[in-house]
Amino acid sequence: MSGITFTTREHQAGSLRVRESSANLPGAGHLSIAATRSTRLVDLSMLRDCMSVYLEFSPEQARAVAVELLACADALQGRA
Repeated sequence: MSGITFTTREHQAGSLRVRESSANLPGAGHLSIAATRSTRLVDLSMLRDCMSVYLEFSPEQARAVAVELLACADALQGRA
């Protein structure tokens, strides 16, 4: 993602998260993506102004969503 820098943290055994990445978005938003050990889910949260979105995906769902996000980005850039 051009212009967006993620900070990534790997966590030790026994902690709540396996991995967590976050970034400040242009326009005063904040995005966080994490792999949660206890639920075995991928968490995606975005905070912007007064809006908050929190989604949870299984690993398989997260992969499918990632593929569709990339396909939409490619479509906007004229790639097939």
